[in-house]
Amino acid sequence: MKGAIIVAEKPSVARAIREALASIGEEVTVASVRGHVLDADLPAEYRSWTRVDPLELIRVRRFRYVVRDFESYRALLELFRSHSPLVIATDNDHEGELIGSEVLAIYRGVRGERSPFYRMRFNSVDRDEILRAWRSLEPDLRWSWVNKAEFRRTFDLLTGAAYTRFLTLRARRLGHRGLISWGSCQTPTLNFVVKRDAEVESFKPRPFWYIEAELRTKSGEVLVAGSQRFWDEEAARESFGRAKGVGEAVVEAYSERTVTLQRPTPLRTDDALRDLVRITERSASEVLDAMERLYSEGYISYPRTDTNRYPTGFDFRRPLSAVVQSGIVERRELRPVPNPRQGKHDDGAHPPIYPIRPFRSGGFLGAIWEYVARRFVANAFLEDAAVLNQEAVFDLAGVRLSASGRMVVKRGFLEVYVYQRVSDEPIPRLSRGERLEVVEVRLRRGQTSPPPRMTESELIALMERSGIGTDATRATFPSLIVERGYAARVGKSLISTELGRSLISALERVDERLVSPETRRHVEEMMTLVERDGRDWRSLLDESVARYEELLAKLASSWQSVGGDVMRAIGGAPADTRPHRRRKRARGDTAKPS
Repeated sequence: MKGAIIVAEKPSVARAIREALASIGEEVTVASVRGHVLDADLPAEYRSWTRVDPLELIRVRRFRYVVRDFESYRALLELFRSHSPLVIATDNDHEGELIGSEVLAIYRGVRGERSPFYRMRFNSVDRDEILRAWRSLEPDLRWSWVNKAEFRRTFDLLTGAAYTRFLTLRARRLGHRGLISWGSCQTPTLNFVVKRDAEVESFKPRPFWYIEAELRTKSGEVLVAGSQRFWDEEAARESFGRAKGVGEAVVEAYSERTVTLQRPTPLRTDDALRDLVRITERSASEVLDAMERLYSEGYISYPRTDTNRYPTGFDFRRPLSAVVQSGIVERRELRPVPNPRQGKHDDGAHPPIYPIRPFRSGGFLGAIWEYVARRFVANAFLEDAAVLNQEAVFDLAGVRLSASGRMVVKRGFLEVYVYQRVSDEPIPRLSRGERLEVVEVRLRRGQTSPPPRMTESELIALMERSGIGTDATRATFPSLIVERGYAARVGKSLISTELGRSLISALERVDERLVSPETRRHVEEMMTLVERDGRDWRSLLDESVARYEELLAKLASSWQSVGGDVMRAIGGAPADTRPHRRRKRARGDTAKPS
């Protein structure tokens, strides 16, 4: 299509398109934006925080569209004055489709409502993929994606603005000048952290005792066996008294069972975030930003995907070549024909994340690329692993002891997928009735442990299970609650601040739905109806916002009795110096992700 104007979402993607099409002699103009060019905003008469009641604000259904990126906007206006056809090449996801609709609105504002355009879709900036997309242009946008993204943007704007204004204005009456931010995803995310902290701090350790015996076989092999826990010290000492004077333990039972360790499935965004937060010890938002960079520079495929199964006809050769060239594995170590272990998720838009070309530098980006590469070959070109589990039960003067062991009998994908470590810890092979010499018997004391503090990796998994956000947005919320001053990072953990705890406490006392994931999950279900069934997004928006309007009215009527919790937290720090007191002042605007 000679003379076409192609608009990509990122400058680096535009560069890749330009180079790919130049290689086949196509004469086109390739431009880019930097994310959203336009944005939904409240009508001018609702902009004042002091003159508009938040309960009135949440009922607004009339919006204006404002220019967010003036530089890109002016550049597009200039380009569209020519008579060249438009090709939209924004990212192939819901947000990219919405950005594409903004580009289209500017284009038709210049060229007329009936001006034709095309949609170019690709899941990597690999030259062959771009050329395939160029040869199979689509005649329209996927409007169900646009409508779903518009629903999300509008819902987050309305509810975030109304609740944040309400909380902030009430706080200002008592002298606080900062922002008290609320969001329908942000708040249940914080609630997970607050609830875990409460479990940790209310935990009361319980003492227990157990008997431990060191045993030796006739061939000289040694193992350690232990009893069940005794919650009563006297009973533990009575059993210990019987066991300590006995010279032999008898094998009551011995069993072996081979267990298959399955390869990881193809890589989804949520899987990558959970693993890479743990592996790199960086935040999920940093990880996703780095993956976006690797994508836009041509090293991996599109990183925002909920798919963990390869489509029929997927070409494994190019990603395999990238991994082999990187030196991570040698081709002779891999099966000659791909046989991926497929998952059950398919978002209908993107393949799983896979490597495109070798990334030869190290550091943070290198660690992420290597993980993507190792997971790809572990899934598609290696076999499952196998582990031999051993279980033994002993009788020692009527005291039952047990021991377990493990041996890797087939390493399979473990040879390459170094993130899943399985060590050999075997015990001797035994026979029923066999007698072992008792080397030593000990009475041990222990106590129960509290649950661990919430890690970001665990938090993302909880968000996914609870339907909070999407694969494209979940990474933002752990960092957002830290930015807002509701949580702090302490080592690998997230710990709620006094402000975060007090806010959750106040909201929960009004209605648990203000902090529980179920309320937002219902909204996500409404968005799915827009995409899957083509339902009218405005009517479903009304239904979804109505729930939050009811809760806001309930909060307003109850604030006098519950607001003191939040006010005490923001008005002054208590005397203790626990980590949860550390916080940053909130910043940002109500139109940020909820």
